[in-house]
Amino acid sequence: MAISETGTSTSNPLGEEYQVFLSFRGPDTRHGFADDVLYRDLSEARIHVFIDHEEIRPGERIGGELLRAINDSKLYIPIFSPTYASSYWCLCELAMMVEKYDSGKDENKKVILPIFYNVKPDDVKLRTLLYENEIQKLEQRMKDKKKNFSYEDANTWRQALKTVGGISGLDLKNFTSDGALSESVVKEVVNRLQTRQREVTKDLVGMKDRIVDINKLLDVDSGGVRLIGIYGMGGMGKTTLARIIYNQLCPRYGKYCSFLDDVTEMAKTKGLVELQKQLLSDIANSRVAHDIANVDEGIKAIEGTICNKKVLVVLDDVNDSNQIQKLIGRNSLYLGTRILVTTRDSRVLDIIRFKYPFKLYELEGLGDEHALQLFSKHAFDDNSPPDDYNALSIDIINTASGLPLALQAIGASLYDQKDKEIWEEKLEELRSKLFEDVLGKLKIAYDALKSTEQNIFLDIACFFINEEKTEPVFMWRDCGFSPKSAIDVLTKKCMIKVLDNNKFWMHDQFRDLGREIAEKGHTRLWDTTEIIDKLRSTKEKHSVQALCFRRQMFDPCITVTAKQIKQFPRLRFLWLANVYLQGDFAGCLSKLKWFHLAGDMHSHEDYRLSMPTNLDLQNVVVLHTSYYEWTKDAVKSLLKEARKLKVLVIYDSYRLRGTITFSEHVVLVKLDIFSCPSLKIGPSIRELKKLTYLEFEDCDALEIPKQIGKLDCLQHLSLMKCKSLKELPNSVSKLKSLTNMVLSHLSITRLPGTMSELTTLHTLDLSDCNEIEELPELPRSLTTLRLTSHSLRIVPDVSNLTNLVELLLSDRHDSYDRSGHSNIIQPCDLPWSGRLSNLRKQELCLLNVRATSVEWGSFSLLEELRLSGLDLQTLKQLPSNLRVLKLHKLPNLEELIVESEPVARISITSSLNKLRDVEVSCCDKLVEVQFLGILKSIESISFQECKSFERLVCHPLQAPESTDDRKKVFCVSSSLEMLQKLELSLCPKIQEIQFVSTLEALKEILVFCCISLNRLGGLPNLKNLNILNIQQCKNLQVVEDIGKLERLQILFILKCRSMERIIEASSSKIPMECQIYILNSGQLLDTGSRTPRITWKRYRKMILKEQTKASDSAIETIFSKRGDPLLEQQDDGDDDDDNEDYSQEDDDDEHDEDARSDEDDEDDEHEDYENGDSEDDEVDSVSSFHRPSSDSSMDNNDEDDDNDEDKNEHEVLQSSRGLLPGCSVGNNDENNEVNEEEEERDDAEAEEEQRLCQWQGRQW
Repeated sequence: MAISETGTSTSNPLGEEYQVFLSFRGPDTRHGFADDVLYRDLSEARIHVFIDHEEIRPGERIGGELLRAINDSKLYIPIFSPTYASSYWCLCELAMMVEKYDSGKDENKKVILPIFYNVKPDDVKLRTLLYENEIQKLEQRMKDKKKNFSYEDANTWRQALKTVGGISGLDLKNFTSDGALSESVVKEVVNRLQTRQREVTKDLVGMKDRIVDINKLLDVDSGGVRLIGIYGMGGMGKTTLARIIYNQLCPRYGKYCSFLDDVTEMAKTKGLVELQKQLLSDIANSRVAHDIANVDEGIKAIEGTICNKKVLVVLDDVNDSNQIQKLIGRNSLYLGTRILVTTRDSRVLDIIRFKYPFKLYELEGLGDEHALQLFSKHAFDDNSPPDDYNALSIDIINTASGLPLALQAIGASLYDQKDKEIWEEKLEELRSKLFEDVLGKLKIAYDALKSTEQNIFLDIACFFINEEKTEPVFMWRDCGFSPKSAIDVLTKKCMIKVLDNNKFWMHDQFRDLGREIAEKGHTRLWDTTEIIDKLRSTKEKHSVQALCFRRQMFDPCITVTAKQIKQFPRLRFLWLANVYLQGDFAGCLSKLKWFHLAGDMHSHEDYRLSMPTNLDLQNVVVLHTSYYEWTKDAVKSLLKEARKLKVLVIYDSYRLRGTITFSEHVVLVKLDIFSCPSLKIGPSIRELKKLTYLEFEDCDALEIPKQIGKLDCLQHLSLMKCKSLKELPNSVSKLKSLTNMVLSHLSITRLPGTMSELTTLHTLDLSDCNEIEELPELPRSLTTLRLTSHSLRIVPDVSNLTNLVELLLSDRHDSYDRSGHSNIIQPCDLPWSGRLSNLRKQELCLLNVRATSVEWGSFSLLEELRLSGLDLQTLKQLPSNLRVLKLHKLPNLEELIVESEPVARISITSSLNKLRDVEVSCCDKLVEVQFLGILKSIESISFQECKSFERLVCHPLQAPESTDDRKKVFCVSSSLEMLQKLELSLCPKIQEIQFVSTLEALKEILVFCCISLNRLGGLPNLKNLNILNIQQCKNLQVVEDIGKLERLQILFILKCRSMERIIEASSSKIPMECQIYILNSGQLLDTGSRTPRITWKRYRKMILKEQTKASDSAIETIFSKRGDPLLEQQDDGDDDDDNEDYSQEDDDDEHDEDARSDEDDEDDEHEDYENGDSEDDEVDSVSSFHRPSSDSSMDNNDEDDDNDEDKNEHEVLQSSRGLLPGCSVGNNDENNEVNEEEEERDDAEAEEEQRLCQWQGRQW
């Protein structure tokens, strides 16, 4: 830690006392820029600076405090001014800076930031006379004073000046004033030293997308003022995310940034004044902060400071909106300012009369992949579990539901634990109760709730997760729990969530917390075993408010008596399933608000129990019954007695016959009747004035009276599978509040012509209404329209429905109907499609309807697109937001191009019988592509730059194959029987490519930079493969049976550094004329970078020769140890011959070694692809021979190669004796000129060839 002059500690990554060493010439800058401006600004930014007073320093050697300051400082700032080089001390300091700069290790690397103050960099680099003259004058002065001085010192100074003069720095001429220059220096220093950086855990998982999201909200380049609120439950990683964003943005804000940790706790323990002082000290200076006496003074000081500065402020863990106002004020903020707040309760971000609204970002749990990775980091100190712990690990992370805090705690508890029994015990413990280290964190939020909010939280945790919200609200409202405000509180505290389908969601950890609290307080019962024990007990259970007895579907029914129920006098919620009621229940359910009673679903209708008539339901608000028989009189009695009844659901009551009548006293809000085949509804339905939800399903005798138009409050009307219903009364158009109308599976032939009058209607579902021939004009308010009808004769004109978000139009029963028949008599080109700009989901299944003019890319919001039966030839320029694309029965589609789309899955079926080319590129979210059925027409498939692409599935059946989501395999089968060309490039998640069946048409394969690819298999199935091109797949180890490719013409393998030996030269069936280029690929022999290609015949000889040499070397090693008398005798007799032979072989080997050395030297000039540099010299080589012109040319090449081989051997022999043929001796001017001309011509040809190769490389 370095201590600033204010006494405040600042973070110092290397632990030095001094952070910055400032070197300058006093007479030039001391009483101006250096002292009065830069030093002050650095100190106010809490940077500990050593400032040198060189003109008053005694002695001639650097030592003591000065030496320590130079050694300790991380960053050096020499201020070069006109007379800087005239100072002996300045030059000595500079020389020592350069020495430390050159010798520093990576972790202790020093930084030099030069400032050119009224001088030019060329002056410092001694390219002008300014500094050179000053040094010469200094040398003379030193001599005159007979100081200890050497010319070596002067040379060191000159070299130091040249070195630092060449370092990029800051020039005064580029700034309007000293202050502007100083501000830029401080910003750079803060960035380099990272003094404001917050410590972030190394175990960062799943943060990338979240960082991108927050940066989009901040949009720091847009100007203006932005306030961002990150909210979510405890343990989600809000603070970590805020720290990462803060660290990224600090360099842009320099010293004008502040991060206030744990605001809530600090406000409790130290008070808001201390937080205000810290913020002011960060962005202003310590003097302003020191003078604050109370909160009001702090607000004024803050408002006066940040209103004229572009600042970055993070307030972490805020629980009160007043904290925000008192820390950033209420006045205007300076343009460019960004405020980031983290909180568990999003309500604190809704500040009344606050000038700037917050943009909200909810932080949710980790997905399965990231959850497993985070858990593995803590449990195994690795990114993934070992294979034998994989299944257990997945089961364990499922108990944490993506909560980072829980994943870390659970993983840490199992670290270095090898006993699987202990793992299994921990899993059972986690399934049964909440992990203790997490409980305390979550209970903080629960303890802060009001008692009514706690009751609702516990009810949801125990009974209503994934249940619809409406009905519990009726119960809670009648209990006086103020559910609207309570749900709002729970939602904003991230303890629950109301999903888009209006159902409750709760994180598993909060669920377990709630159930543990309820279990300890004995307030709610849900465990069947415990409930049976309680029912058998004779003691009264006054604490129990709710009892939910849900048995499994096939469990036998049990009998519950009135006497047993009377033991729970405070019950307000009772759910009994697979239960027979017995006895007199009068008076024992007087406090009941919710009653759900389900009988034996497996009993025959003739033997079902009737509803008890003596139930005391006068206070019931919600009543559900199923598999209990009602009569018309029993329903009438219920409606008369239960004056508070808001919800009535009757399911499967065959004895409920006749017409139900309703009185004006009925307050029903929701009425659901299911599977009551003899039920009818009469005109009295008009009395249900408060009814908002009406649903009849599978009620065969149902007819809708015209009085339904009197239900002014009705919002939802559903009439599914009511077989007798042939038409709707025109009065339905008078339902002024109606938003949803579900008419699926009906036999209606038409809709009322006045449908357009339903001006509030949002959803109209006409799925499987197979008698409808055409639609009337529909209301503009529609956002969802679904129509499926076999009888459809006219494609609906929906051009006026500009608010549509979801559209389904189909003249088929389903998208796989093979009848090939359509009743449409007016085919069109979907002229209205361009007006539906709000669509997010679109499915068109219209046989032979033209769609050639549809501009699919214009649907900018579309996320899901399913097309079937349409007449179109090319599908490209897809919507920019597309996630799902499914294509079926597009008989004329020839080309599919998907580029830069966010689509996650693509399905292509065999009905696309003219599709030839599939090209998918830059789809970062694409995970899987499915080819379903036999696709006989596809000739070319290309996948490029799909970062998340993991799987290709070819399945010969129409139904999609179930795949293992964790397996990242590119699997190609004979279902693509006409495939000729396959390209897979820059797809980093593909791990394996398999050709699982015969593909006789496939001629060319290109695999480029698939960095996770480790295996390529099934090559023997590619009998006619001509070109195999594999580049920069650094983890590729195995290419199976490459030697069985009998018709291979080109084999190109580049920089596959993990490659094992994949070719058995002696048994290979590769044609002798096949062109080979192999470089830097693991255990494979290089063909050589100077010779771009050789034939397989020649390469085979190289392999065999290498194997022979290796074998000879092994034998020689053995005999060198044992000795061989026979060889010794032979050597004695043939010394001269042998020496000559060995000399020739040695020269040959030496020549080969030199060639390989040259190749290695050349290769060293190129960096790996993953480091970001191009590899044109190597990539060009494949372009220059990408396709051989003819077989005959290959034969000629082979002969040339053999001739070249003989020629090379001759040259090697010549080189062992002297010059190569054609080389001249002496200073022959003619020869020199000729050689120069040849070299120039060769260079020009090489340069032209390189340009051509680069162009060809870009093409493939």
